[in-house]
Amino acid sequence: MRDAVRRCGAAVLCDDAWMTGPVELRPGSLADLPALEPLWVSVHHHHAQSMPELAPYVDDTQTWAARSQLYRELLGKPGTILVLASAAGGLVGYGLAHVMPAAGTWTADTWQTGAQIGEIESLGVLPACRGQGIGSRLLDELISRLAAAGVHDLVLGVVPGNTAAIRLYERYGFRPTWSYLSRFAGR
Repeated sequence: MRDAVRRCGAAVLCDDAWMTGPVELRPGSLADLPALEPLWVSVHHHHAQSMPELAPYVDDTQTWAARSQLYRELLGKPGTILVLASAAGGLVGYGLAHVMPAAGTWTADTWQTGAQIGEIESLGVLPACRGQGIGSRLLDELISRLAAAGVHDLVLGVVPGNTAAIRLYERYGFRPTWSYLSRFAGR
């Protein structure tokens, strides 16, 4: 069935139920922040499932409190892009990117880049809707909108165990450039 979804592109299979009509992308804003909570929490759960050895993880309330504050700050900055994916009237995914001066990033002392760096801060699709090209469409839209703003040098972070996301990003030309290793008390 999933192959049929990929070929036809006119319906989405989520939780074994067909959502008729196309997945639509639209710009988002700070007003959409509350609607992102279940999407971010699903990303947080995916991180925990991808790397269980890094437990303990914060709970859903803590993760959303921290993430929503970050999103609020980013959405208040010029050059931040929020793209929402919806099907059958409900959100199924989102992507958020922002722009920052290259001089203020970890790239400035090592790589030649343009004056600005775009960061793909978040890309998330509900678990039941993954693997159907929605993440690719969101990433396409973020990259296109950043390029239209003259930003061609991009960075993003990914949990090492999230192999599906790593494959997606590598298909778009992203390559490993920097790794963080952690040593947290309680592990």
